[in-house]
Amino acid sequence: MLLLFSLSGEHPCLPEAEVKAVLEGECLEYSVFFRDEKKRILVLDVESGHHVFVNRLSLTRKAGLVASLSSDLEQASGEVFDVIRDAVSFAVRCSEKDIRVELGQLLARKGLVVDLNNPDKEVYCVKAGNRLFSCIRLALDRDFRSRVPKKRPFFHPTTLHPKTARLLVNLARVKAGDILLDPFCGTGGILIEAGLMGLQVRGFDVDGGMVSGCVRNFRFYGLKGEIGEGNAFELDDMEVDAIVSDLPYGRSSYMTDRNLDSFYRRFMNKAPGFLKDGGYMVCVLPRDFDVDVEDLALLDRFEIYIHKSLTRRVYVFRRI
Repeated sequence: MLLLFSLSGEHPCLPEAEVKAVLEGECLEYSVFFRDEKKRILVLDVESGHHVFVNRLSLTRKAGLVASLSSDLEQASGEVFDVIRDAVSFAVRCSEKDIRVELGQLLARKGLVVDLNNPDKEVYCVKAGNRLFSCIRLALDRDFRSRVPKKRPFFHPTTLHPKTARLLVNLARVKAGDILLDPFCGTGGILIEAGLMGLQVRGFDVDGGMVSGCVRNFRFYGLKGEIGEGNAFELDDMEVDAIVSDLPYGRSSYMTDRNLDSFYRRFMNKAPGFLKDGGYMVCVLPRDFDVDVEDLALLDRFEIYIHKSLTRRVYVFRRI
């Protein structure tokens, strides 16, 4: 199965890294079939007919199931028709008008009904190099705008945007049913995205006000999870599939010794004790923090814009 991803331009590496991390989390084998960095197009050959996972992606603009690779529109129309022949209606979307019009006419002649406003199926075409990818567009029902922090019952200015929170969860290679821990959960931004993706969530924070707000936010979205007041360094023994957290960088309630470097190192050495073997930890830390933990293998790191003038670094670790 060939899947085409039109990637966001918000970061040079993270959109593709996220797609691959989600596939790995879902245990789906894949190989890169085609890549066009200029047009930000990625085509993967996925060894499964399962593509529901695309709804998890935060930095993918569009996704489609490739129905034809032919630049011959007569051939392409036949291959596309074989896939959508039972569609109530269709529309062709393509940045190149000639392709859009001709392919639409060819499909209409085969008996399909055109509906440009509310089609049953969308045929999404991308011309890259000598190839024309004709895809059946896959829905990406993520609705980040409805979950921006200011629309929640409880708001705090340090809360991550839901798109960023979802990205962090996806980088942890988790799947529905896995247990995810955020030991510095704040208002629950990371946990909300994890819960909406079907994960079991556990969240703790030393600030009781934040915990109460997090619980209110969870109820607002109809989610359930284990959320409570607790110090990350004093939590009871537990075993989770992943840890995902935006570590505190300004909330004085956490800074018992006001030494952020020491604080981060203490947590990094504590974290492996919570993770299953092979489990992942994704955390956001300052750009200048030097990471070296015996039981954690550093797989990736990315600089990421958080808000205003703040840029931090995302670290991806695996428990060894």
